[in-house]
Amino acid sequence: MASKSKSRSDYICRVRYRNQLPPVPYAPKMLTIPTLIERHMPYQSTSLVENTPYSLVMDQNASITFDKALIDYLDAMETNQEEVERAVEEVAEEDKILMTAPRDGQETVGLYTRRPNVTWLRRSEYIGTEIRGVSNRKEGVENKFAMSGASAKKVVYDTLEGQIAGIENTFKPVSLNARHPQTNARVKKVIPILPDMRCWENIYTVGQFSAEPADEGRLAKRKALLASGNYNPTKKPRLSEIDATDRGILRPMVNPHDPEDTYLAWFLPDSESTKRLVRQKESPNEIETGEPLTYNAVCDYEYKNDAGSGAKNLLISIHDEDGEEKALYSPIRSKMVIRKKRALSAKFKYLEQYEKPNILTVRYTD
Repeated sequence: MASKSKSRSDYICRVRYRNQLPPVPYAPKMLTIPTLIERHMPYQSTSLVENTPYSLVMDQNASITFDKALIDYLDAMETNQEEVERAVEEVAEEDKILMTAPRDGQETVGLYTRRPNVTWLRRSEYIGTEIRGVSNRKEGVENKFAMSGASAKKVVYDTLEGQIAGIENTFKPVSLNARHPQTNARVKKVIPILPDMRCWENIYTVGQFSAEPADEGRLAKRKALLASGNYNPTKKPRLSEIDATDRGILRPMVNPHDPEDTYLAWFLPDSESTKRLVRQKESPNEIETGEPLTYNAVCDYEYKNDAGSGAKNLLISIHDEDGEEKALYSPIRSKMVIRKKRALSAKFKYLEQYEKPNILTVRYTD
């Protein structure tokens, strides 16, 4: 019985539907169907319809905007053109202010700018704020560290001797009795500061970490150093200088699976390279050997550029040439905020399965 039921379940019978009707006794024919235009009565215009003007309904609920002043003007041009084109001899008192020439937008009162006198183009409650809040200071970053160019006296040097005297006048010796305007600290040494024209075209960026960028090994050593009591946090050198965290390297990286996924890989020197870097910073005149420095990858960071920072910082380097110190500065034109990159979930873990550099080799060049 089991074998019989199995054979029945495996048997498939094709079902056919047969047409038992007899063939059509006549041949097919085409029927003429009238078009849509022929189904209706043809439209014929009359002179009454053509001469009747259409009424323009200016309803705001129709969602159609109309310029009523333009419509009234066109209507007046058709009915009474001479009255519209007649020149106006007198100007109303409330319209005379519109006839005044606007003042120059660059006119300054102290350090602020006055907008052109076109009060009818702006709301009156904003006029006072605009006059008080718009600054006209378009100076470089140097005005934060020296005398502002806006408060300096404008002197025109017509002769070559006058120009030379004006340049030499800017290098007058500074009194050592000067004090800092905020901390009241006394001046200990005066060093001339000049623009670094050799590195002026370089692009420098201030990177602000959201958390401590040191690795776990360095953090453990710092904790032990602070617990021993042999380190004063208020004095130099800083902890980042002792373990060479300030000499780390940020390398731009791109995810090959997603070209829009860009991030920064953070590298720190190993123990041997850290000793060399600390020794080099303590003795900058010491000649460095040709052996390369080794950096190990620590973690990945996401970054966000701060486009509104502008050139608010300076990079100042001290140079000793022929026994005389001088300082050179370069503007830092950008700033970025750096945060640790979040780990992906297990579902998207495959996006990070690609080859990444774990070691960087840095070699000094002449």
